[in-house]
Amino acid sequence: MQCPECGESAADVRLAYCENCGAKMPARPASATRASGVRSNRPSRPMTEPAYASELMDEEEEARQQGRGASAPPRGSKAQPPPPDAYEDEDPYTGPRWLKDVPGHSQSVVGVGLVAFSLVLSILPFFPSVGVLGTLLTLVGCVALVARELRRDGNAPGWVEHVPLVLMRPEAPAAFTLLLVALTVRLLSGFNLLVPLWAAGTVLIALEQSKLVIAGPDGVGRDFDARSLLGFPRVLALAGVAVCVVALFLPWGKVMADGSALPDNAPVPGSVRGAPPELRVLPTTRPSDDSLYSLGGGVTSRSGWDLPLSELPLLALLSLLVLAALRPEVERPAFLRWVPVGAVSVSLLWALAGVKLAVGPFVFLFGLGAVGFHAVRHALGRDEPQAMLPPEDDDAYDPDQDLETESDSGYRG
Repeated sequence: MQCPECGESAADVRLAYCENCGAKMPARPASATRASGVRSNRPSRPMTEPAYASELMDEEEEARQQGRGASAPPRGSKAQPPPPDAYEDEDPYTGPRWLKDVPGHSQSVVGVGLVAFSLVLSILPFFPSVGVLGTLLTLVGCVALVARELRRDGNAPGWVEHVPLVLMRPEAPAAFTLLLVALTVRLLSGFNLLVPLWAAGTVLIALEQSKLVIAGPDGVGRDFDARSLLGFPRVLALAGVAVCVVALFLPWGKVMADGSALPDNAPVPGSVRGAPPELRVLPTTRPSDDSLYSLGGGVTSRSGWDLPLSELPLLALLSLLVLAALRPEVERPAFLRWVPVGAVSVSLLWALAGVKLAVGPFVFLFGLGAVGFHAVRHALGRDEPQAMLPPEDDDAYDPDQDLETESDSGYRG
């Protein structure tokens, strides 16, 4: 825009008076006004001319209004709520955060994972093992417990339907928990990395299953009374089982370092040929159980846990204690009265198969004798508490009453 008096071009079209001569500037054309909220692509001033502070402030205000208009929704329009199915895929889990990604959101599944990992490590030769029988029972219990937890959570896959229903009963996880505790004692024969892993898995499973299937008015624990094991003669069975378990940690004989049986007679290290000519050496043999020659000769001592199927007597004697703790009012099959005798017989046969001239077998047989005393009494029905004995008949025959009756009737003999 130019001044009509001096012809000076105005730097700002909004000036009302000329900056050179002070004459009044002509009115601004209508096309020069900018639409609100829309920024012109052409600059309001030549790029070679200096900028005024007012012009810079106007440009910043226009840019701010333009950005606000692009981000804010139009006036009068309401924000649309998300569709109702937008949150269907989200998991409404409200439990512990560390169990959110665990199948079934169960800490028992975590415990099963630790136990299964321990079974894999037990394959290595430098880790202790729970034995063939313990491994098979543990695998069956792991599958049954995982299937039960997935079914309880409601997200059971297809393979859960093929698990037998008898393994879904509350007694199955309770028995599996007791099995893990017993096998933990078995692993204490050699402490290493496998023991804390197995113990951690056992603790996780025991803590949750004790709340779900063992404790409570509807739990399996209502059918058992552990305090009854402290009464005579069941306390003999409890003490005998404890002695047998301790005996499994004691020496049960000697074997070679490679695990092979010790020969009956072994030559003394060195021979006549290996001796110097001036030394006279008599050829002789040493007994296999001589401790003087066993030191450093590749002979090592083994405990009861090193014998094959060492977990068999442990589980058999543990089942005997479980039956002894069963409440009298609980219904049971008739053949269960012979189970304690069978458990003692199996343990006795196992001990006789591996008996040696050592401390462990004799201590084991001593404890097994106390357990056998209870087993025989239980089989003969003499272990029933007083509450289960038949009541005495108050109307029993009394011979004195007959004499009184005869005297009252005037009978003369």
